Amino acid sequence: MKKFRVYIRNVFLAGILTVLPVIVTYFFLSFIFKKLTGFLVPYLDLASDYFEFYLTEAQKALLSLSLLIIAIFFIGLFAKNYFGKQIIKFFEMILSKIPLIRGIYSATRQIIDTFQSPTGSNFKKVVLVEYPRRGIYSIGFVTKESSNFYNSKIGKKCSNVFIPTTPNPTSGFILIIPNEDLVELDLTVEEGVKFVISAGLLSPEKIREELSKNKEVEKNVP
Repeated sequence: MKKFRVYIRNVFLAGILTVLPVIVTYFFLSFIFKKLTGFLVPYLDLASDYFEFYLTEAQKALLSLSLLIIAIFFIGLFAKNYFGKQIIKFFEMILSKIPLIRGIYSATRQIIDTFQSPTGSNFKKVVLVEYPRRGIYSIGFVTKESSNFYNSKIGKKCSNVFIPTTPNPTSGFILIIPNEDLVELDLTVEEGVKFVISAGLLSPEKIREELSKNKEVEKNVP
């Protein structure tokens, strides 16, 4: 009887461990889906009342998502032409004049621009640092040498190191670390970013193999 109870418990735990990732994924995607589509639903309600047609909640959500995707596509087209770029620069100039917003927007813009760059030109090199404690290493990107202000306070030459989070590398932490505590890696910034985005699933050798294949494909594209 005891063995049977243990067997039932193990089977039940196996079922929980199997279902839990599916449930978490479902609620996460549901949350994102509702956030992306929710703000358009009131306008669809107004349109349905005005034109006298009925939409179910599922139809409203799907239509909202479709309209959002179409809008993002046309915004992308707008942002890629000369006229659109000038308008975007004008609004960025306005945002840069607003005290609180300019700090948030400019920092976010710089981080996104860095990760959009195929070579990660704003990062100098890829390093390992002992973080969050001694004996545990995190991958980081040196942004620049620390200023004399920080070097004089610490008493050593330091570097500003950005520690990204996984799988979203646009958020993370900025650490000021003595250069002697940095372990420089023989990786390009692009390889380091791909390692972070993959949550460590892709080894540097695999990343280099994939990048090599992509470059060969690009060469063969007319």
